[in-house]
Amino acid sequence: MRKVLVVFAATGLMLAACAEDDPTIGGPTGETSPTGATGAQTAAECAEANGDAFQASGTLTVGTGNPAFPPWWEGGTSGDSEFEINDPANGEGYEGAVVAEVAERLGFRFPDEVTFVAVGFNKSFAPGPKDFDFVLQQISYVPERDEAVDFSDSYYDVQQALVSVEGSPIADATSVSDLADATLGAPIGTTSLTVIEEVVQPTAEPQVYDDLAGAVQDLKNGAIDGIVVDLPSAFFITAVQIPKGVVVGQFRIEGSQEYFAMAFETGSALVECVNLALQEMGDDGTLDAIEQEWLADKTNAPVLS
Repeated sequence: MRKVLVVFAATGLMLAACAEDDPTIGGPTGETSPTGATGAQTAAECAEANGDAFQASGTLTVGTGNPAFPPWWEGGTSGDSEFEINDPANGEGYEGAVVAEVAERLGFRFPDEVTFVAVGFNKSFAPGPKDFDFVLQQISYVPERDEAVDFSDSYYDVQQALVSVEGSPIADATSVSDLADATLGAPIGTTSLTVIEEVVQPTAEPQVYDDLAGAVQDLKNGAIDGIVVDLPSAFFITAVQIPKGVVVGQFRIEGSQEYFAMAFETGSALVECVNLALQEMGDDGTLDAIEQEWLADKTNAPVLS
C-alpha cells in the first residue's frame, strides 16, 4: 500500500495532509511532549502503569498493512506467515526496527511478546474500537484523521515523490508546471493523492487505486504517466518493481512537515507510553541509527527551485 532525482519546490502551499505543528521527538530530558509527558517517567513505567490498556495482557498487538512492503519491512516471510512479501515479526526494515525498539522500551520481548495483525490502510484511521494497540503503515498525521483516532509523535518525517518511467512525457520534468498535462495516480485515502490534487493540480483527473500495487501495475502498463508516493517507497519501486522506473523528483511543501505516526483508538493511554519510547529513541540516537541503517540510501535528493 505504500511503498537520478529532481526536486520540486512548492513554495507557500499547505497540504491538509501535513501536521499543523512539527512533532517534537528527542528533546532534552524534562521537555514537555505533545502529550504532556515530562520525561520523569520512562516508557516501560508508563506501560506498566497502564497495563489494562493493552489488547491482551503481556502482549503488544501491532497492526500494519499486508503486503508489508520494503523498505519499511524487510526479511522475507516463512511458510506459515499470513503476511506477504515480509513478515513484520522479523523486526527488519525501518518500521520493523522501530516497532522492535518501541516494544522493548515498553517492556515487551520482541518478537515473542508482540503480535502483528493485518489492517487495511483506510481502516487504520477509521473511527471506532480497534483490535490492535497501535498501527503503523506509513500513515501521515492529518488533522481530519486525528478526529477519528489518536496519533503518536513522528517516527519519520517524510517527503512525497514522483515516480515515472524512462521516456515518458514527464521523466525529465523539472517543475510542478511540467506536470500540468500528466495523468498521475495514487492509492485512495493517502497524502500522495492529496499532493496530486492540491499541489500538482493536473488537468487530467487523478487515477485512484485501492492499493499501491495497482498503481505500479498501471504505470508499468503505460496507463498512467506517474505515481506519487513517499520518497523511500519511490526508491524501492524504481529499484525492484519497475526496472526502467525513475524517481522524477520530490515535493517540498514550505511551512509544514508531513510525518508518519502510529495510530491508536481514541483515548488510548498508550499514546503517552509510545511517545515516551520515541523520545528516548531520539534522545539516545537510536531513531537516527535506524534511519541510517534502513533509509540512508533512499532519501538523498537535491532541492531545485
